[in-house]
Amino acid sequence: MNRRSFLLTAFAACSAPALLRAQANHGVGVIFVGASWCAFCKSAAPVLAAMTQPAAIPVLVASHDARPIPPFAEMVDATSHPIASEIKVLPTTLIYSQSAGTVTGQISGYRNARHYAQSVRAAILAASGENR
Repeated sequence: MNRRSFLLTAFAACSAPALLRAQANHGVGVIFVGASWCAFCKSAAPVLAAMTQPAAIPVLVASHDARPIPPFAEMVDATSHPIASEIKVLPTTLIYSQSAGTVTGQISGYRNARHYAQSVRAAILAASGENR
């Protein structure tokens, strides 16, 4: 197991209970805007999947080149999406709160797995009203 896999597994295990509560109680979703050719998008996507899949948080992938971004097999064309079409910085992760009915958080860019995961977790918990 390499360092990145270890960090992702450890962070997902620690984050899953709080993120699961956020999804179950408040209806939170994620819109991931990227492109299949973008190296930063290819690094961010597995981190996002490791965090959201155990908590059953829905992720909509909006791809600027209309191609899937692994590990996500399904996507929509970002140019035809009302919010994603305006995004110019890749990757951009938007947090949607069902209770607010709008996007409540945005993470632009990707520094490293730890920073990205912490930013996404904080935005999801803020969107759901979690105080932890």
